[in-house]
Amino acid sequence: MAGDLRPLMRHCCESHHAKTSGARKTESGLSRLGSCMRNPFTALLLATVVFAPTSKPEIPPNDAVRIREFYRLAAQLQDAVWPGWSGTPAPLLLVTQNAEFLTHHPSPPKDFQKIGDDLYARPRQFPTALQATFPAFGPPSIIVIGEPENTEAKTSTPWVFTVMHEHFHQLQDGRPGLYQAVGGLDLAHGDNTGMWMLNYPFPYDNPELGKLFPHLRDLLLTALNEPDLKEFKALARQYLMARKEFFAQLSPDDRKYLSFQLWKEGIARYVQIKSAEAAANYQPTPEYAALPDYETFQSYAREARSDTLSELKRADLAIWKRVVVYSLGASEGLLLDRLHPEWKQRYFSRLFTLDPYFEY
Repeated sequence: MAGDLRPLMRHCCESHHAKTSGARKTESGLSRLGSCMRNPFTALLLATVVFAPTSKPEIPPNDAVRIREFYRLAAQLQDAVWPGWSGTPAPLLLVTQNAEFLTHHPSPPKDFQKIGDDLYARPRQFPTALQATFPAFGPPSIIVIGEPENTEAKTSTPWVFTVMHEHFHQLQDGRPGLYQAVGGLDLAHGDNTGMWMLNYPFPYDNPELGKLFPHLRDLLLTALNEPDLKEFKALARQYLMARKEFFAQLSPDDRKYLSFQLWKEGIARYVQIKSAEAAANYQPTPEYAALPDYETFQSYAREARSDTLSELKRADLAIWKRVVVYSLGASEGLLLDRLHPEWKQRYFSRLFTLDPYFEY
């Protein structure tokens, strides 16, 4: 089974989490993403190191502070962001230059050495830039993430909210029968590695989609920026009609793929934004506030939503390709907060699509 699961490292080297991620999505950045994902296991093999027989790895102190802050933050706000989120296990694997550190796992694999209370280590096997959530050792899904300086987060506070994003994937992945349901989409087309989630041949370059997407994008942004309720509802209806027209251009499989990506990755970005906003008045521990790259949670919260909306405003379907689903899906989540405030209660009742909320 492990051979089928490891390719689900769907976020390797991808710049969709950090609060300034939109500015980094250049063509060269997307090329690097493709290069990374074409052969992730080469990176794994080259990255593997061996501890000296007598060595006992120690987690870097600043990394330990960040991880503790994530668990503290999640315990305080996750149920306010998403109903029932606190019941989701949150094992985490930190990837450093020479070692990997595992915590909150119910049954650590045998190749991990216990080095502290609920903390285990082994020589590094994953890339240091990895940001992913997948069942690396079988269920449950594990957050596998590098240190801030090696990921798109770059600094501590964006990194913590990147982990919150990944923690929401743990909620998604923990639904009974989730992986069987993914298989039931019949989108793999013979690919049993899971790489189709990244490489599916969606018609990003289709000229008709290229004409419709900017209109769709701009209508969504206009609706989100409209404070008057009556005008908002009118604009939202226009968006629903434009969305229906856009999806009508797609084949059944293409529609399923885009719906899946918006449901899974777009809403995870939405949750990242809502987590940041819920943490605006959060008081971190003195140890976290003393980190050299500390950014206040209030500061991050002020920018999380606007950064994603600015990213969507620049989104180009033909150039950015799959990356557009993060800002588009997150913005649809923000729209639903005003259009159908109860939408989260029904999110898991129909997997892999937001379509029921956009019917009129």
